Amino acid sequence: MSPTSPTRLIAFEHTQHSNWFTQILNHLCDAPVQPNYAEHCQIGRDLNVGDSPMDAVIEWVMQAPKVRRKCFEIALFQGFDHLPDDVTGLQADGIEILYDFFAHLEQTPAWLDPQKINNAVQFTHRLGINNGFILRDVSLMAGYLFPGFNQPLVMTGALKQQVNVRLAETTKWWIDITEMNGLQRFNAGFTSTIYVRFIHALVRHQLKKSDRWDSQTWGVPINQYDLAMTNIAFSSVVLLGIRALGIFPNQSEVDDYLHFWRYVGWLMGVEEHWAVQKESVAWRWLYWLQFSHPAADQSSSALGRSLSKEPFYREYLHFSPLQQKLAYRQHLEITQFFIGKKRMQNLGLDTRPASWFAYYLLIRNLILYTGAKHSPKLHQYLQNQGRRMQKMGLALYQRPNKSHDRDKPPRKQLASMHQ
Repeated sequence: MSPTSPTRLIAFEHTQHSNWFTQILNHLCDAPVQPNYAEHCQIGRDLNVGDSPMDAVIEWVMQAPKVRRKCFEIALFQGFDHLPDDVTGLQADGIEILYDFFAHLEQTPAWLDPQKINNAVQFTHRLGINNGFILRDVSLMAGYLFPGFNQPLVMTGALKQQVNVRLAETTKWWIDITEMNGLQRFNAGFTSTIYVRFIHALVRHQLKKSDRWDSQTWGVPINQYDLAMTNIAFSSVVLLGIRALGIFPNQSEVDDYLHFWRYVGWLMGVEEHWAVQKESVAWRWLYWLQFSHPAADQSSSALGRSLSKEPFYREYLHFSPLQQKLAYRQHLEITQFFIGKKRMQNLGLDTRPASWFAYYLLIRNLILYTGAKHSPKLHQYLQNQGRRMQKMGLALYQRPNKSHDRDKPPRKQLASMHQ
């Protein structure tokens, strides 16, 4: 291990052990699943690397936060033509950093294929509630097993924030980016993504200055490696998850979906060497997570328990207490279906006798999505109904719960602060 690598990354020689699971993955991937020495060094370097373009913007903004943050937000949501006339005067020293940043974003990468983006959005809509279940109950919940991801949440006090607010913020961003044409400049998906990237850089800036942040253990807050793995949680993990629940995309759908998330990652500041263009590459990188995170700790169980209780913040229109309890059990059963009872306990979660709801989804999806391959009407039904269900899920997260949110003013969600 490089002397500069954070201690969360284990030594190279310990990454080379093999077992039956490793052997299976080696047959499925184009390269040995264990990282080679150069790849191990790359992980170590990127644990210490943030988002250089946005970090430069933050450094500029923080020299005069009140005025310059407003300049950034105007440039993001309205464009440079709407900046005040005096912006080139007293407060504008170094503003070329802002111009350069947006010039780079507005010159889309040469590899971007708009048709693939549109196809991926339609595919996402067709997945309906299944996508949300995988993101919430697998990508997010299982991600808490890896303490490196949790540290910024713990340090910024996210545990004190109501979990329904955190979930609503993330879901609103996801809805924004998966609208048709949502990632075009000035549309909500684009501006939401860049604003989240801005907040990431702001958190990174503040935590790096904090005496409480342990850089020798964790590296840079919200670093390149963790950003890349988070992007995979939204992309490749979903593809694995939907197959386990009975939905089998064809190769074209897989390629389009990965292309979409490659572009989202690019907008979010993930460097190109972490771009996933083939599923087997993501499988290798997911395998590497065990080498860059300590075992689940108190942050894992605290965040896991918090997320598990989220259904009790929901305000259903009818029979709310009953539906809250049912949703609580359903989400736990899906998580247990994917990670097993032992890891459930590591997250501080109640285990279930069996994952009945996951089995129900599996059977339901096998019937519906297999049938849709032979029935255009059923295919269109899934397309329309799927997106409607996704937006209903967002509305459920955003709807104030009378028992938890009484007398509290409505909050704007992070992903749509421009509204």
